[in-house]
Amino acid sequence: MSTKDNPTNLPQDDIAKPGASFTTATAGSNASKHNGLLTEVILRSANAPHAIAAISEAVRKEIARTEQSIVHAQRCLEHFEVLNNVPSSEFAERFTAEDLQGGDLEYVEWMGEYQLFQHLLQNLALLKSLTYVAE
Repeated sequence: MSTKDNPTNLPQDDIAKPGASFTTATAGSNASKHNGLLTEVILRSANAPHAIAAISEAVRKEIARTEQSIVHAQRCLEHFEVLNNVPSSEFAERFTAEDLQGGDLEYVEWMGEYQLFQHLLQNLALLKSLTYVAE
């Protein structure tokens, strides 16, 4: 079966079972790149109110965990920023390992923490943008 017929790549038996259905659809003509278009995810359940409550609670918990991770990442970034007297955004744009006293290890740690921080911010924005529509 092609991904066109089965976009979830789940076994056909799983798709046919009630409560196991998962479908995505993107509004607009350029579905592969999304370019700011809304993607709709449809979950089907025999007990929709309970499913929505469970999913909403899971998203709320993930938002809280992500916010805690952002605070931790900010503390780590502040350490590097104070040590090197430069904001992380500037560091990411123009610094190389040779520019830092700690060399490669410090560069990798700082850049990794900065990339993690950016990823967490993107995830948080995504999680907070979710809306629930019951049929």
